[in-house]
Order: sequence, then structure tokens, then C-alpha cells
Amino acid sequence: MQLVLNTHGLSLKVKDGLFRVSGKKAVRDISPEQISSIAITSPCLLSSAAVRLAAESDIAIYFFDRFGDADACLRSPYFETIATLRRKQVYFSDRKEGSAWVVRQFELKTAGQITNLKLLHDRVYRARAILTATIQALSDSSQNLSEKFVQIPDTEWSSRLMGWEGIHAKQYWAAISQGVPDIWTFAGRSRRPAADAYNALTNYFYGMLYALVERALFGAGLDPHLGILHADEYDRPTLAYDLIEPFRPWVDRFILSAILKEKLKPDGLVEQKGEGVWLSKSSKKQLIPAFNEWMNQTVRWTGRQMRREAHIFRHAAELAKLIRLTIERPGS
Repeated sequence: MQLVLNTHGLSLKVKDGLFRVSGKKAVRDISPEQISSIAITSPCLLSSAAVRLAAESDIAIYFFDRFGDADACLRSPYFETIATLRRKQVYFSDRKEGSAWVVRQFELKTAGQITNLKLLHDRVYRARAILTATIQALSDSSQNLSEKFVQIPDTEWSSRLMGWEGIHAKQYWAAISQGVPDIWTFAGRSRRPAADAYNALTNYFYGMLYALVERALFGAGLDPHLGILHADEYDRPTLAYDLIEPFRPWVDRFILSAILKEKLKPDGLVEQKGEGVWLSKSSKKQLIPAFNEWMNQTVRWTGRQMRREAHIFRHAAELAKLIRLTIERPGS
């Protein structure tokens, strides 16, 4: 697991060969054998003994800024597995196995989107026609997707997949807009800035999800900037863009559930800034704890029962394992 220190004032020390995490309310001892990496997102106190134990155990310590970007790292000078893995990562992105992995992410994403549409279908009678049609369209289009893309030339698969995903996204968001209450309807996906409250929610929590995915990639020893589908975007965490796809529907489900249970209303949720709208500070204060609680709920996904956040870290670790198995040595 990744040990995340996200509370201001925590201390990380060593007691009897174990990491000791101390806060105002509790003390916890953790074996270094249980930890793959340490992520620090708030000001904390680290003892030199804790840093040394991490280095001896091949545990990297990452420091993240308030936007979720890793801006510093401590690790052993002998921690060579990361460099080796990242060289393999480059070769993997040019292999058929790499493109097949990306296609699989969109299969998983589509399955999650269909689940969300079925949620609306069962609860919103007035939109059942478009929801039924969209569920069928997405199901038909994504059936045997991996087999279809195996036949596509290497020079064309990424553009073809992006085109396929764009069509899916347009259908999906149109159905979502029809399925939510009238006060939440929107004209389509608008990013930075959002044009409405629904898109403001989606943009903000996708951003939180990006930070979590990026931490998971760092924890697995992968470089978030070495993407596969989005490989050509300079100085961007492009692998995070690839890995995040199956988990976007979780954010959508979080928002839809809150709306359908009438826990959210557009009034007071956003504030106008320039040409767009953004979540207000008061709404963030309310929603961030709810989202963190949602990500810590236990769910079954791809045959495993665990917390949503743990699923993301496991998915990143499985990608690292796949890369190691596919590329025996760089250049093979």
C-alpha cells in the first residue's frame, strides 16, 4: 500500500523497526513490508530515522503540492528498479501490448458509464427512451473492442480510438443531461472554465481523481509523464490521462448519487469568475470530505472487493507488473 500523510502536523518516526505515525488523536505503527511508497500532501515532521528506514526498505517518499503534483522525492541511491521500470515503460508504449492495454481501459470505462446510465434509467421515467437507446448504442459499439483494434495499423490506432471515444462521450453526456433533474441539465461537456454547475462539479472532482491516479502511478514506480495514448502531450502527466479512464465513471456516479438523493442543489454551489463558473469555497468544504469518504468505500470491481482508492493503486501496480512481464529487458 501507499502510506499517505495528508493531515497537517503528523509526524513519521521509527519505533522498534516500524514506522510510527503520530497525530493529535492517534498513534499507528506500520511495518515497512506493508508499504510500497510514502506520499506527503500536508506539512509533516519526518525523523532522520524514518527517512533512513524508507531508504533501506526501497520505499520512495514523495512530496505533493496542493494541486496534487509531485514536486520532490526522497529515495535510496540504490533504488534502481524505478529507472529500469521506466525504461521498460518507454518500450511498452510502442508495443501492441501497450495499445491493447489502453483499449482495455476504455472497455472498463464504457462498462462504468453503462452502469451509471442504468442507474438513471431505473429512477428517471421521463428520460427512459434516450437512456435505453444510449445504453444499447454504447454496449454495441464497445463489444469486442479489443479484437477490433488488433486489426488496426499501428499508425492509426490512437487516432481511431480517440475518434471512437469522442462519439461515445457525446452520446453519454447527452443522456446524462436528459436524465438529471431540470435544474441540473447542461448543453454538453465544458472544461476550463465550466459553463454550468454540473460541469463545475465534474471538472473539480476529475481534478481530485487525477491527483489520486498520479500518486498511484508514482507508488507503482511508473512515470506519469510517459503516456501511451496521450504520449505526444509535452510536460503533462499523460500516463495518468490513460490510467484515469476506467475511474471517471466513479466520479460521475458520486455526483449523480448526490443529485438524485437531493444532497446537492445548484444554488450557492458555484460562483461566477470571468466567463465560467467554479465551485465556491463553501461547497468545496462540504464536498471534499464526502468525496474522500466515497473513495474509501469498499466496492467490487474487476473481481476484487476493496476500497475504491485501493482499486486505483492496485490497477497501477498491475500495469507495472504487465510492463515488467512484457519487456524482459529494454530493447527486447
